[in-house]
Amino acid sequence: MGEAQHKRRRRQAFLNQHPICCYCGGTTPAITVDHVPSIQMFALRKRPKGLEVPACESCNRATRQHEQVAAMLGRIYPVGPTEAEREEVRRILHSVSNNNPGLIEEMIPSLSQLHRFAQSGTSLRFDGAGPLNVSGPLVNRSVQIYGAKLGFALHYTTTGRIIPPGGGVAVRWYSNDDAVTGEIPLELLKILGPPQTLKQGKWSADNQFNYAFAIAEDGKMATYYSTFRRSFAVISLVSEDLADSILVAHDQLHRPGQFR
Repeated sequence: MGEAQHKRRRRQAFLNQHPICCYCGGTTPAITVDHVPSIQMFALRKRPKGLEVPACESCNRATRQHEQVAAMLGRIYPVGPTEAEREEVRRILHSVSNNNPGLIEEMIPSLSQLHRFAQSGTSLRFDGAGPLNVSGPLVNRSVQIYGAKLGFALHYTTTGRIIPPGGGVAVRWYSNDDAVTGEIPLELLKILGPPQTLKQGKWSADNQFNYAFAIAEDGKMATYYSTFRRSFAVISLVSEDLADSILVAHDQLHRPGQFR
């Protein structure tokens, strides 16, 4: 039996155990297996197994361009040490430029931003690194959608529960500059459990991706904190019932079925 047939059988066995899309509120059959974070987030597309979730074709397909933007952000600081990794990042940048017109240009810092960075005294530890502007609407839209997808997927894998139609995910994200300037809320981080990552035997992705979480006793509310290299971090706040949640007033709220 060939590897392709083995892969199809593994995929079907997974979908037999997880038959419903975890992004649609429990109403849509799953026909694909979604990797969260996506394979392109990892150097040379080498991703340990784990954090695989059931998805319908629409939810899986609709977020691909946003995942590509997140992979670009996660891969550019630091860029891997080998030429193969650098070439891979160049391809991701080229794809983002083609698929998201104006996004790369939006990330060029203004003169005032460059001046503020120079005055801050922040040092960049890697050759070729420089400040970028990540405050623009195109970048933020993609990371918001990516952070919401993380919330839906991590909630499913940690609790086994699909966020129902009455629930949602609120997203906040932070750049590495926010970490330096103390913008990440330490009070929130203190409630989280120990960091986890993808592992496969002795192979660990802890230098590329980590996540931690805190889940309410009834499992209906949760906080997930994901970090990507030394580049950016995402907080995904989950509620299964917005009627009883402070998230209902959040201006960056994502509901089940939104990706379709």
